[in-house]
Amino acid sequence: MGGIGSGNRYRYGTKNTVEGRTSLDVNRWAREGYLSPVRSFSWQWTWGDGSKSTINVRVESECSIRLIYRVRFGGEQDWTDVDYTIGLERAPCRFGGERVWFRCPGRGCGRRVTKLYSVGRYYVCRHCGNLVYESQRKDGASRAMSRANRMRRKINPASFLAGTFPGKPKGMHQRTYERLAHAALAADHAAMMGWESKFAGLEAQLSKIKIK
Repeated sequence: MGGIGSGNRYRYGTKNTVEGRTSLDVNRWAREGYLSPVRSFSWQWTWGDGSKSTINVRVESECSIRLIYRVRFGGEQDWTDVDYTIGLERAPCRFGGERVWFRCPGRGCGRRVTKLYSVGRYYVCRHCGNLVYESQRKDGASRAMSRANRMRRKINPASFLAGTFPGKPKGMHQRTYERLAHAALAADHAAMMGWESKFAGLEAQLSKIKIK
């Protein structure tokens, strides 16, 4: 008998990103008090067109939750009812409270994770879903430029949008500004060096091509 992960879910030829999937965050649920035993709640997402997706969650015990929802997948016309259990692991924190993790329900997995992502009909960890972060799709130069822009936005979003290097905004400590500016300029330099190397490689390839 199969189980979660026994179908076509593992046959994807290309990796998808975690940013493109709905996710369940056990830290958020624990922080907002949803994971008390013998409790039920609904979790909802709103899409750009105004439509909504909802799952129902039942906390069956301190060690497990149950997900209940409907899904229409892969061009199917009819909705399919999905109902399965996900394990929880809890551990006391050093200074009080507790940490909670999901146990991934993927076939043969059981990883202890804080997030599960929608892949096919189920929610699994990113390893089982063959998912990557969007930043992992970028080359080194692009990642460096993203990092530089992120530092600029932290300094002053308005100056960043204007295309100029932001000066120290009022109220920001000089040391904080210098740290962010140094990080932005270092990332700029790394991006420039990466692109120069990339262009040099392209020129070398072009020089080997004989034009008839």
